[in-house]
Amino acid sequence: MVVATATRRRADGGPSARSLLISVLGQWVGPNDTPVWTATLVGALEALGIEARAARQAVNRTAADGWLEGESVGRYTRWRLTSSGRRMIGSAVPRVQRSIVSDRTWDGTFLLLTLTGIALDREERERLAVGLDFEGFGTLGPGTWVAVGEGSREGADSVLSACGLQDRALLFSAQTVDGAETPAEVVALAWDLDTAAAAHEAFLEEFEKVVPEDECEAFALRTRLAHEWRHLLSVDPSLPPQLLPADWVGTRARKVFQLRFSEWAEAASSYYIRLCEEPVVS
Repeated sequence: MVVATATRRRADGGPSARSLLISVLGQWVGPNDTPVWTATLVGALEALGIEARAARQAVNRTAADGWLEGESVGRYTRWRLTSSGRRMIGSAVPRVQRSIVSDRTWDGTFLLLTLTGIALDREERERLAVGLDFEGFGTLGPGTWVAVGEGSREGADSVLSACGLQDRALLFSAQTVDGAETPAEVVALAWDLDTAAAAHEAFLEEFEKVVPEDECEAFALRTRLAHEWRHLLSVDPSLPPQLLPADWVGTRARKVFQLRFSEWAEAASSYYIRLCEEPVVS
């Protein structure tokens, strides 16, 4: 679940240093929960095309937001994820896992979410919308969202809790009824599959045929692969096959994601280990 940090993009359309740092933390730092030097994080971001000064600013801003805590060791600093940082990183894992299940079955139910009580201000609405988009919810009308099946309930609860709205929302399990909208009509009303398809096409264009030349490039590509996949999930609800076109491009994109993530693992991990072992710099 991504609530506090909608993926930021630079003016040229590329991801920002801050959003790439979150991906580095999620993919490389979080799983082992071990401290890392400033130089390791800066080196990782430099491999991703971020200048050292911008990389250090991203580290400091992430620490200021309470997601990293630093420990001084002589002239140098090493960083560890805080408890809120670990929650932020870990909250996206269930959503990513749901998105790569190829044989996801559907029991015919939708999950409806509606808000009660006073209206939200602009900041609250934006924060809620970003989180629910990432969790695969579509919009049925003002203050009403829909997702497919009970698998989205955990993500909804996490988003509502992060937004402080757990006491102002109701969740219902629902089915379409004869004479009303069909499931396909609900999908057409709630989600923009054309935008999702375009996002998958762009993902394939970037990653389907590329071959890394060395370990540094493998590290950069694998990190960007996961980063862009999570970004893509904000527009693709990961619907089950029964609710998608037979030739859905997302099926091919999912296979490419799984294949490349596995293929590039060894070389990318080797480069990251070298980053961790290199002498620290201030």
